[in-house]
Amino acid sequence: MRFVIALILSFALVWVCAKPLKKYPVPFYLGAVALLALYFWGTAVNIRGEAWSYFQPLMQRCALAFLLFSIVMFVGVLGEKSPLRTHLMPIRRQLSILACIFAVGHIVFYGASYIPRITSAFSGNLAFSLGLAALITALMAVLWVTSFQVVKHAMKAVTWKRVQRLAYPFYLLTYVHLALLLMPSALVGNTVAVVSIAVYSVIMGAYVVLRTAKALRDRAAASASAPELELEAAAA
Repeated sequence: MRFVIALILSFALVWVCAKPLKKYPVPFYLGAVALLALYFWGTAVNIRGEAWSYFQPLMQRCALAFLLFSIVMFVGVLGEKSPLRTHLMPIRRQLSILACIFAVGHIVFYGASYIPRITSAFSGNLAFSLGLAALITALMAVLWVTSFQVVKHAMKAVTWKRVQRLAYPFYLLTYVHLALLLMPSALVGNTVAVVSIAVYSVIMGAYVVLRTAKALRDRAAASASAPELELEAAAA
């Protein structure tokens, strides 16, 4: 059910709210922060209720953040003339910032669970989980900061583009991290965990296929244009 809710919210952001999100992103950022604060407050007071049972996983399990990150990544593999790319590209940066804000709930919740066990974290699966989580958090922090226009304008264009390539390992490692978190529950037959891994895997699989296809198309186009460039250079 949380995936349905996350999908509805994501659709609202990328379609219904695309123009105001592009023109007035700050109110959306503040709204995301307010939802994050609500999550922290509800967790602290141990709130209960049907509405909370739907809201909590969106923050705690990173469902909404992962879907928004997925949209951001998929925009990059769409064709240049794709109407969907044309619609989404102007808000790609804003969606990335919102995804980072929503991901904080997941990071804080599990960070608070792991930190008390830090003394025993240097062996086995816990060490790997902590190391992977720390790496993902560091990558997200870099991508988050460089998503803001003021930071982008302060950097050289070449440097900024190189930094943004960190999105590829970040997205892949995020999938691995979520799959590892869900795997123990999935192995004992937890339906929610099984469905979650299946959904994440389908999304990641589709992205890998589309990204590979785009890379092959770009390489073919570059190879085809190389002889023309050589002829123009020779003629000059």
